[in-house]
Amino acid sequence: MSVGSGNPAPPASALAANKQRVVELRSRARALFDGGAPGVAVAIYLAEHTDQIVIALFEEVLATLSPETREQIAAHSAVVAVGGTGRGELAPYSDLDLLFLSSRQAIDSEFRAAVNRAVQTFWDAGLKLGHAVRTVSESVALAKGDPQIATSLIEARKLWGSDSLFRTLTRQFRRRVVDSRPKQFIRDCILARWPDGDDGPPAQELEPDVKSSLGGLRDLHLIRWIGYALFDARDIDSLRRVGELTPAEAIALRDAWEFLTHVRIDLHFAAGKAQDRLTRDEQLRITERMGIQATATQRAVEVFMQRYFRHASVIIRIARRFSSLYRKKSLRRQLNDFAFAHRADRYLRVTAKEIDAPPRHFGRLTKDLESIMRLYRAAALYGVKPSRRLEDAISRAVPELPRDVSLQAASMFLDVLRQSQPLPALLRSMYDTGVIEILIPEIAHTRSLMQFNQYHQFTVDEHTLQAVQRCTALQADKGSLGAAYAAVKHRELLHLAVILHDIGKGFGRPHAEVGFEIAERVARRLGLSESAGEIVSRLVLRHLEMAHIAFRRDISDPETLLQFGHHVGTPEVLQMLYLLTAADVQAVGPSAWTEWKAELLAGLYDEAMVLLSGKQQGVHEEERLHNIARQVTEVLSVDVPAPTPEAEVEEQLRVFPASYLLNTPPSSIAADLLVMKRVDQQEVSIEGHFNPETSTVEYRVITANPEVIRGCFHKLAGALTARRLQILAADIATTKNGMVVDAFRVLDRDYADGPPPERIQSIADSLRDVLFNRENVATLFRRNRRFGVEPPRTTFADLPLRVQLDTESSETRTIIDVFAHDRPGLLYTISCVIFELGLSVDLAKIATNFDQVVDVFYVVENDGRKVVDPGRVRQIQETLYHALGHFDRDGHRIFSS
Repeated sequence: MSVGSGNPAPPASALAANKQRVVELRSRARALFDGGAPGVAVAIYLAEHTDQIVIALFEEVLATLSPETREQIAAHSAVVAVGGTGRGELAPYSDLDLLFLSSRQAIDSEFRAAVNRAVQTFWDAGLKLGHAVRTVSESVALAKGDPQIATSLIEARKLWGSDSLFRTLTRQFRRRVVDSRPKQFIRDCILARWPDGDDGPPAQELEPDVKSSLGGLRDLHLIRWIGYALFDARDIDSLRRVGELTPAEAIALRDAWEFLTHVRIDLHFAAGKAQDRLTRDEQLRITERMGIQATATQRAVEVFMQRYFRHASVIIRIARRFSSLYRKKSLRRQLNDFAFAHRADRYLRVTAKEIDAPPRHFGRLTKDLESIMRLYRAAALYGVKPSRRLEDAISRAVPELPRDVSLQAASMFLDVLRQSQPLPALLRSMYDTGVIEILIPEIAHTRSLMQFNQYHQFTVDEHTLQAVQRCTALQADKGSLGAAYAAVKHRELLHLAVILHDIGKGFGRPHAEVGFEIAERVARRLGLSESAGEIVSRLVLRHLEMAHIAFRRDISDPETLLQFGHHVGTPEVLQMLYLLTAADVQAVGPSAWTEWKAELLAGLYDEAMVLLSGKQQGVHEEERLHNIARQVTEVLSVDVPAPTPEAEVEEQLRVFPASYLLNTPPSSIAADLLVMKRVDQQEVSIEGHFNPETSTVEYRVITANPEVIRGCFHKLAGALTARRLQILAADIATTKNGMVVDAFRVLDRDYADGPPPERIQSIADSLRDVLFNRENVATLFRRNRRFGVEPPRTTFADLPLRVQLDTESSETRTIIDVFAHDRPGLLYTISCVIFELGLSVDLAKIATNFDQVVDVFYVVENDGRKVVDPGRVRQIQETLYHALGHFDRDGHRIFSS
């Protein structure tokens, strides 16, 4: 009797029974897990009992065949678990990786038919399958050309069938794929894991994939793959026995394996499906489930994630060591190394990319901190880094070294910090080997320290290493940042400040203040002069201030600029603070640095440099006005047949506030001047332009109509929100002759490739109707609501609502800072309350989320007076806080449906 596609499907009762077997297995595993069983034990339990189900279901299929056919299939075929299934560790909803192996052409058709039916049975039972049907020769041939197949066969384990066939597979795989080409095989394994580079991704993700992210279970598998290829050691204990792992490393890897497996199983059970991504919601849930408690300085979830990243760091450090110690050099690389290598410091050998030494000299090269720093200084001078085997020797030596730092070692460390190009790689090496923690013990606190917020994308230690890399890369900048970097005389102080800028995080106090205290101690430890130590500690103390002022304050305000200059002190410190700030913002994450922020920061740098260099501010303002007038005139000369003379343009610009001239591109200023020339006192000009580079639309509103101007800011914000636009930025300006120029930069999510002209015109019509009271914002909201659409879901809520009023920074205006969750309708809600309080918004800075979501408003009373009365300040603060508290709890929902 044969099995073919025409066989009847199994009865519904059999399908239900098979599915129930899988459900009951997962329920028993869940009970074990909830009862406190270790994650690895639960994974093994699932694998063993899933094996039994697979074998039983396969044998049920074979039972429909004739005895002769069953006997032939059993003698000449096998069911082999490969990949994760072969390792004997399963997460609850992992795919099953099976290889159906056949050796005889005569039974191939019967075998394949049986496999097809078995595969369908597995799927019907609720087991997701990844499978292949091959012969031994096919499997081996494919493994030689496909690293994914090769690594899956490392874990091969027979479930059913011919022992001799399975032994033939493992023997031929070992001989033809591994032993005949071990270096190539290892390289294939590395590329299978890290296709973009031999060292894997550069940094840890804050929402990691427990299986696939850097330091995840896949990197643990890589260690096992390489161990199998070189020592036939398939597990951690075997690697320890052959001496490739120290006892401490073996314990650390086992702990990491258990922790990550536990988390992965938890994720699967919670989702009811395969789910390996540790999102922020899941971080909070698992933290609570594990009963992890907060400390005096860390939230409970931060404690949990610090444990996670420390386990991941152990895995990735050892995986990188294994991958590089046995990495095959190309013949060209070997020839280049031989041709260009030369000796340094007697025992060292320098090649084009690394510094190395014969293993027999490792002891004397790592005998003390001075010897190690001499090695790093040589690497810095040659622009290379230590070889991975030399780094491994340093790592093994560091735990036994004294913790004191001699002046000689400190001096050599400062020599390393004076370099630019090799510094990021050398610092990462010093961090990985533990050397940095001897030089700066306080840095140990930041290792794997997580900031649980939505802006920083790296742990504190990784953010610091990224900031150093960003800072040294500024030497290639063609603008003011590059010029500032080139002008810094003592780069070791700048680079040290970058290393220390966030070292104060995680202590429950403002981290800049804690960092200042630590920087003073580090300066003394490294033997810096009093003046040099003061520069480093001042940079750490003030490292947030430049971004705060540039992104949230009106830098045309003389008082703001004067106070900032007083804090900075000297042009030298200003140069370094400018570079530190740029590097810090860039290292927050890929989207943190924008052209807009670069311009604001450069503007503040220029203004402050004029102040600190002794030049009179009034003279500089005239130069700036003249330069802007020249640029605007150049734009107008292209666009207008009979352009306005430059002197006349300069007079026209005098009516604008300095903040407008600083923040508006000359092309936009020229366009605004042309609009202002043609509109009369009653008109409102509204134009929208799509920018494909940023995928945003800018709506510019210009009017001198006094009836329209009153309350226009909150009406415009409301109308844009009602039309489902996300407001990213808002710039408002009022000229001395009473004309308003408001600009809103928005994201129109209804159009992925940019809105069509009719959409932009429709939005402009809505803005005009609201300004002239032909339609109110509430009606516009109702007409544009989308029912049945889920509101955007906030991943987590950890930032407290804050409303602060600053009556000191500006002589003429009161500053309102609103720290709140960024939801649709936020800007409209704030601006409505400000309007109802009888305040006029003179300047707004929106979407300035350097370290928190914050909207900033410069306000005056409707009669133009600055708010100074303490009672009035308290009233404004309490009213805004109450309104925004309601908005944050429930009020935002009306803007999301």
